[in-house]
Amino acid sequence: MSETKTIGKDYTTWELIRFVSSPVLTQFALSLLQTLDDGLFLSRYVGRNALAAFSIVFPIFMVINALSELFCGVNVYCATKMGAGKSEEANRSFTIMVISAVITGLFITIVLKLGENFFIRALGATDLLFPYIKKFLSVAGWYLPMIIVEGLFSRFYVTAGKPQFAMITMLITAFSNFFFDWLFIARLQLGMVGAAYANLVGHVALIIFGLVFYSGKTCEVGFTRPQGKVLPLMKRCFKLGFPQFFTCLAIAVNGFIGNQVLLKYGGEEGVSAYTIVSNIQFMFTSSLFGLSGAVCPLISYAFGEQNKQKIRRIITQVLKLTAGLTVIIILTYLLAKNLILGIYLKSDATENVRTMADYGLMVAPLAFLFFGFNVLTIDTFVALNNSRTSTILTALENFIFSNLTIIGLPLLFGLKGVWFAFAASEALTFGFTIMFILQNKNRYIQ
Repeated sequence: MSETKTIGKDYTTWELIRFVSSPVLTQFALSLLQTLDDGLFLSRYVGRNALAAFSIVFPIFMVINALSELFCGVNVYCATKMGAGKSEEANRSFTIMVISAVITGLFITIVLKLGENFFIRALGATDLLFPYIKKFLSVAGWYLPMIIVEGLFSRFYVTAGKPQFAMITMLITAFSNFFFDWLFIARLQLGMVGAAYANLVGHVALIIFGLVFYSGKTCEVGFTRPQGKVLPLMKRCFKLGFPQFFTCLAIAVNGFIGNQVLLKYGGEEGVSAYTIVSNIQFMFTSSLFGLSGAVCPLISYAFGEQNKQKIRRIITQVLKLTAGLTVIIILTYLLAKNLILGIYLKSDATENVRTMADYGLMVAPLAFLFFGFNVLTIDTFVALNNSRTSTILTALENFIFSNLTIIGLPLLFGLKGVWFAFAASEALTFGFTIMFILQNKNRYIQ
């Protein structure tokens, strides 16, 4: 197999930086626009209860994202097949999984619409927040399943040799969300329904772009005639996607538990403050997901070639990039966090919300020290087809440690304990990350 494939090239460190720059900047820019989008329009034009309602409904988004990650296991499978010289099989597998994702999405739409009130109450919505969530889901229920297919399209731009397309599509979506939020919420005063309509436009745009792109001839992975056994393929891909599926599912559970803890210790204002802190944290850490997502297809390709020296070189390079990006994230965060907080909080924001958010933002950088390395390690094990180790680390990080800390620390320190939960969870996970790296290093590199 010739190494003319984009993900099969031997990259120098500077070439790798250029290769990953688009996904990294895409994730950061998208999360920045979405964070400012939610803060500027929901907080300022609908109210802090709208932001709290959005946090309550957050677990639904994460469950949908979890299903998307399950299907995205085909990305690792296809990259490995491409490294083994089986590009046509990669195309067929991609096509089959997209069709399966569409069918799954339609089923979810029906279930969600039939049980809408039940799901809202099951999420723990208070009487004050219920109408906000009801209005939002009246529209969002129709586009949430699109996220499954959208996730597949977004993940494959790197594997298809066009990482810059991820930036183009996501920025178009983010800017459209911003514009239509302004139109529907600020100008037309549609409230939560307006926010849902704005998101709908962005998701539809991504789906259309992906369909056009993967139907063309310029990408290294695309649509073809779906042939082959579907169930064995889904079983294999779901196994590869399970660690990320479990991550999102665990985050959904953690978000649900966190909301209940916040309602207990801080009421709706506590949920609002926690939503602000969590969104700002995600805005800065999202670039680390972009870096990890960009390099993992390269690792999978090298694994398909059975080239241990290449795997070692890529991992060494990306560890350096992760360390450098972490430093940049922390410095940028310290400079910008107060400015972003000001966007969320109107001048008439309650002192209680402001105080809680300030404290949470002060503690947040502690988690950044460990977060990038944990994400990279988990995704690397997936790229190396070791879903077992990745799943264990995922369970420790996003289910066991995160829930233990967010439940246990408030029992000891009250509301302040909530803000330390994320950092404590990442620090505990980092210890196990080092242990699993030492246990497995001779298996993949030399």
